[in-house]
Amino acid sequence: MPNPFELKQLREAAERYAYHDAGTHGVYPRLVWERRNKSPVARLDDAIEFMGKWKALRFKGGKTAFRRICTTWLRKNLNDLQRLQGRVLYSLALDDFQHILDISTSFRDCGAPPTTFGKALHFFLPETVMLWDQAIVRNTYNLRPDPESFLSYQRFGWKLLHHVTCNKTANVLRQLERDHARTVGCFEPITMILDHLAFSAKLSARAVAALGGPSKAFSNDLHNDG
Repeated sequence: MPNPFELKQLREAAERYAYHDAGTHGVYPRLVWERRNKSPVARLDDAIEFMGKWKALRFKGGKTAFRRICTTWLRKNLNDLQRLQGRVLYSLALDDFQHILDISTSFRDCGAPPTTFGKALHFFLPETVMLWDQAIVRNTYNLRPDPESFLSYQRFGWKLLHHVTCNKTANVLRQLERDHARTVGCFEPITMILDHLAFSAKLSARAVAALGGPSKAFSNDLHNDG
């Protein structure tokens, strides 16, 4: 393969990412990472603050609408959400991905726009799911704005992590996270590092090609993927 995608390319994507500004990433450690194990219901105010900082409340009703939508969604999906808390993307099983599809579909059905439910799910499950927006992720990978495509993006991240750790252990991912934290001054989980990949057209294209092209990289068949 002339342009393989290996762990060093993922590290390169993290090093190239240059958007760690105080207004958005500055609140990440306090609002997201340090409080990630608390009850999702108790984190609703933090979620609203985070979503505002990360420009995910740009729809009719804004904060007020999101509070109503999220309250309804949490009541319906709290058990599944708590079941996924603390689960890392690399180690997810097929039934975990089914839960991700279910809760993202429910979030959509409760009234959350695509970017809103994608960023909110990362807020509640930062170790488990990657961020999701239109300008960067969906445009870069040519994905639709629906829960099925949100799932396919998570499957892409899972496949890529297993690809770059072939013949290695997951410890290399933990080391990448530690090295990245020293570089940017705060800890970001591997899900965030994968998100940085979308900011590089060259590296993201190499990642997709390494997984066999778009149809294989973004397949969300929960029965036949491996």
